[in-house]
Amino acid sequence: MLEIKKVARDVEQADTGTLYKSLLKWTLLRPNEPYVIEAETGRELTFAQTLAAVNELRQFLGTTPRCIMLAFPSGIANAVIWLSALAWGHQLIPLSPESTTAEKAALIQKYQPDIFCTENIPDVLDTENSIHMQILTLQECTQRIVRAAARGQIDQFEQYEGQVCLTTSGTTGEPKTIVLQERQIAWTAAQVCHSHQLTTHDRGLTVLPFFHVNAPVVSLCASLLAGATIVIARRFSLRAFWLWVEQYQVTWVSIVPTIAFMLLKTEKPAFLPGVVRFMRTGSSALPAHNLQAFEARFGIPLIETYGLSEAASQVTANPLPPATHKPGSAGLPVGVDLRICYPREQADEPGLCDVPQGSIGEICITGPGVVVAYQHNVERDAFQSGWFRTGDLGYLDQDGYLFIQGRLREVIIRGGENIIPREIEDVLLQHPAVREVAAVGRPDDVYGEQVVAYVVVAQEWTADLAEELHQFAIQRLSTAKVPVECIPLAELPKNATGKIARRLLHAREQEYARSSHVNQYSN
Repeated sequence: MLEIKKVARDVEQADTGTLYKSLLKWTLLRPNEPYVIEAETGRELTFAQTLAAVNELRQFLGTTPRCIMLAFPSGIANAVIWLSALAWGHQLIPLSPESTTAEKAALIQKYQPDIFCTENIPDVLDTENSIHMQILTLQECTQRIVRAAARGQIDQFEQYEGQVCLTTSGTTGEPKTIVLQERQIAWTAAQVCHSHQLTTHDRGLTVLPFFHVNAPVVSLCASLLAGATIVIARRFSLRAFWLWVEQYQVTWVSIVPTIAFMLLKTEKPAFLPGVVRFMRTGSSALPAHNLQAFEARFGIPLIETYGLSEAASQVTANPLPPATHKPGSAGLPVGVDLRICYPREQADEPGLCDVPQGSIGEICITGPGVVVAYQHNVERDAFQSGWFRTGDLGYLDQDGYLFIQGRLREVIIRGGENIIPREIEDVLLQHPAVREVAAVGRPDDVYGEQVVAYVVVAQEWTADLAEELHQFAIQRLSTAKVPVECIPLAELPKNATGKIARRLLHAREQEYARSSHVNQYSN
């Protein structure tokens, strides 16, 4: 057993440290201050109680590397498992607690976990793939945490670096597996602290799922490094959101554009802006008019960011007021080097070649938080000379702010002309009836692809509205970019983090092409 005070002093003098050392540090400096609070129940763990719980899980998990599959809902137990796996040298595989029995069975067969953390023991655990698997239920884990917190025994043990195994969202193609080391997660969390100026006075709120990278890194780990408090909601609730913000005196919130849009359906609570310094949004593009409407309604700065699982979350962020915040921009690089290069398919020679200033190209990044390969070394050409080709399109303005323009695989090629869906979407979103839109390519015998737009509208869909949108587009877009059809949907298909699942729309268009070659409009 090591001397806790000596190590804590070392961590305090350093700019960053491991997550476990940060937990030790704040246990010494703020032992009785709350670190994690559950939004729905009000249950909380102080820094000292969290350390006791993480140490308690060490006895259960051990320090021999094991594979832990985590299907707990967001909350205290989920947070403690995350911190414990990273502290004691284990591989953590988070998955949605809403996963079906078949999905869990497939993942168990693929990863062969040693421990499966679940709220309810599913039938799949009786299969031959799980015969040697240890089960940790949410109830048992919670009991262990409660007992450890009650004892309040403060010890320190030698740390063993753990890792987290994540899959990409797969919104435009097949998901890929990413392995993040604890040091990469700690690095990125430290950059979040820096860019958002988090301190011990902050209380964050996250309503995002813990089986994606945002909530555990941006909210849980960044709050830990700052010695701040994080309020964790089991899931987003439009009815309860502002109640939580007021009840827990929240100073900042991490959301996605979909939630920002939903909050615009609510009235401004009387207590706002209160102590809320800002809200941050990531995961997908935030239309400028939604940002402006949000800030006008609630009086809270809405900070746009850009992140990737491959970079342990945050890559760029707009600075906080009074610094310049550019609507429509994902902000400035934070903790990474970033360049805009010609896409692989357009490069004249192998390797990376920067596009001219202000031109659109592929976003490439490198840094301590960025992975250097996918698991099993798939898609090797995404990693070149220490740089990661993100597959995202964007440009840097004269001040170095990044503007995202979509994904390479989303580009529509009509008659040899490359069309970026974002251009079409930004135009259609200017129409007062349009709430959401996704432009995709439809296979076409003559042009290769034609543009179609899936729209969510705020009024009844009629033939007159369809024609109105068509004329609206004609007046603002070149002929090649005008959608041949606008297709109404009640809602756009999205993944758990709010990203539009374009591959589902592409699949729908592929099916359409197989069954029909008739266009609604002729350009």
